[in-house]
Amino acid sequence: MKTFETTDVKETKALAEQVAALAEPGLVITLNGDLGAGKTTFTKGFALALGVTDRVKSPTFNILNTYETGQIPLYHFDAYRLEESGAADQGFEDYLGTDGVTLIEWPQFMADLLPNDRLVMTFERTGNGLNDRTITVKGLGKAEKIEERLS
Repeated sequence: MKTFETTDVKETKALAEQVAALAEPGLVITLNGDLGAGKTTFTKGFALALGVTDRVKSPTFNILNTYETGQIPLYHFDAYRLEESGAADQGFEDYLGTDGVTLIEWPQFMADLLPNDRLVMTFERTGNGLNDRTITVKGLGKAEKIEERLS
């Protein structure tokens, strides 16, 4: 597991760019953390690094936003609203491990669908500054190589 300390939005997006540079189709990244922890900020930086030109926002009401204007498709889930119903039998598995990269906020509500090979990222607010964060990255299975290459 690797740990990164960020003190502003720019640093969080720089980490996202670093991860995006290593991403390949089929990668699943889970983004864990409380509200306001930086998950969507990370996603915006990640999308920008892939060349996505659409406006990126948290898909809270839609659960899934797809972006196909970048180098590879980006599937952005916000599973928060699945807490009661779960993700089974809703077709979400069709997006995991396919032709794009899948980012999942609140992945605990899609736990039954998560592949063994994934990058697990945890965002925590720390310090006194408004944007101070500790971000941990753990690669599982094939995603271990991504963790190893991050600096």
